[in-house]
Amino acid sequence: MNREHLLAFLWLRWRLRVNQFRRAGTANAVFFFIFVVLAGFAAVGLLGAGFLVGFLALPHAPPAVRLLVWDGVIATFLFFWITGLFADLKRAEGLAIDKVLHLPVSPSGVFLLNYLSSLFSLTLLAFLPGMIGLIVGEVCAGSLLMLLALPLLAAFVLAITAITYQFQGWLASLMTNPRRRRTVIVIATAVFVLLAQLPNMVNMARPWQGGKPDEEVTRWNEQRTAAQVDLHTKKLTPQEYAEREKALQKEFNERQKERLQRGLDRAGQTARLISLVLPPGWLAVGISDLAGGGVVPALLGTLGLGLIGAVSLWRAYRTTIRIYTGEFSGQGRQAAPRQVVPVDPNRVQLLERRIPWVSEYASAVAFAAWRSLSRAPEAKMAMLAPIIMLVIFGGMSISSGANPPAEFRPVMALGSGIMALFFGGMQLLGNQFGYDRAGFRAYVLSPVPRREILLGKNLALAPLALGLGTVILLLVGAVYPMRIDYYPAALLLLVAAYLVFCLLANAMSILAPIPMAAGSLQPSSVKVIPVLIQMAFLLVFPFVMAPLVFPLGVEFLLAEFAGVHGLPISLPLSLLVLVMVVFVYRKVLTWEGNWLATSEQSVLETVTSKEE
Repeated sequence: MNREHLLAFLWLRWRLRVNQFRRAGTANAVFFFIFVVLAGFAAVGLLGAGFLVGFLALPHAPPAVRLLVWDGVIATFLFFWITGLFADLKRAEGLAIDKVLHLPVSPSGVFLLNYLSSLFSLTLLAFLPGMIGLIVGEVCAGSLLMLLALPLLAAFVLAITAITYQFQGWLASLMTNPRRRRTVIVIATAVFVLLAQLPNMVNMARPWQGGKPDEEVTRWNEQRTAAQVDLHTKKLTPQEYAEREKALQKEFNERQKERLQRGLDRAGQTARLISLVLPPGWLAVGISDLAGGGVVPALLGTLGLGLIGAVSLWRAYRTTIRIYTGEFSGQGRQAAPRQVVPVDPNRVQLLERRIPWVSEYASAVAFAAWRSLSRAPEAKMAMLAPIIMLVIFGGMSISSGANPPAEFRPVMALGSGIMALFFGGMQLLGNQFGYDRAGFRAYVLSPVPRREILLGKNLALAPLALGLGTVILLLVGAVYPMRIDYYPAALLLLVAAYLVFCLLANAMSILAPIPMAAGSLQPSSVKVIPVLIQMAFLLVFPFVMAPLVFPLGVEFLLAEFAGVHGLPISLPLSLLVLVMVVFVYRKVLTWEGNWLATSEQSVLETVTSKEE
């Protein structure tokens, strides 16, 4: 590719980008322009700020502080870089190779042009000037060895962008299959959410604390109180008290300084170990060692990151060529002969199976809905919410060292299971017909009683919601052990909570259906009334679930006021509550089935209006 070709393709890329924003609308183009201007100001600001920090602060900072500063810059850059990466999972080539092969240009030239154009990302354009400013500031401060940090930074950028380009090409090859594409989106969403929670997890762990500050403060306060007592009892004169107060303050400040220094040294050692293991950290290690005169880590980091970038580009080019030759989609090779698998006549098909004590209609609806849930990415994404909450709040609880009373632990376990039901099933069961979309027409045209449709859908989600709720309940019970009879009592109440939740979710699905976009948890259209109804559901849910704690409350009150301890009172009461809830569920479900029969035409019009 010569100079004229390069300029022509760059102009073509620019025209394609301009046309893309024109098609998206004037408002979108204006917002993007404002965002680009703000990113430009941020780049200039970070360049100046980085230069001032590198010129004034870093030359006098300890090696641990220098390493932590660069690790923080790299971590922040990678966070925003990964955010932009997941915003566009499937690589959209600026210039498709199969569209320009009739021109005098090679596939490698188009690949190189696409890679170079991927460097013009807002994250890179905003953060790279700040990194350069830090390096140039230290060079201007008198550290000429810091000039070696510039090729190290260039190798870092090459490695990150090349790995990203290879990753996007690999995802593009995976996502040629539509079903696999949905799974990739779900996994990528989970990874992104967990990465977004890393700062919160680090804050909970607080690795920079080198001791127990609460104990030191308590000791200091006790010493000051003792000095005040001696002053009041005339054992100390006011002058001696002032001297002791000054000595105690000085001793406390020295202990605090020592504790912070120990924490800083430990954080520096941990950061150095992590930076040596993870290739992006080689940039921080190399720059921090350059300040102390160490050249070898910077040279090795430049070589290693450069090799990683070169290998990633080579593999990305191979993947791109394989995509456009049809190797992944099967268009570039001869199709294998189709094999007909004989069907066992004695094998019972999925929809022909029966659930005990449930009608044939409800069993068929349950298995059909279960198969749909097991294949839909929406179900996987909805089940991620309780798991993420378990990681976050469980980590907070464990790191805080809380030791709740024995009487409160069953309520904690039951509440955790109910919250898993709520966050895992609210999206799927609270808008169950919205996820059916045009498939809801099959229920409208079928002769199945509407009560059995609701029952089947409730049973389909039960293994996911109840299974996840049971796991979380048992995990909370393992972290905070409780009396053995509390576990079956809490499980019985969890089943009762699921039935009550199903009744509320069925009513919300009939009253306020929302059409959902395929393959996501995003509505295809949003109206005010359904949103207000869902908000009302959120407000009502805790009050509806509160009576289910009745068996545990009765046992607590008897132990507190009547002195009855050790008897499994909550277990039979929980069984009684479950029986009562089952009776109410059957009665209310019949009424909801009749309600669905009279409202199914409006529900059908709502959930299918955006699909056809």
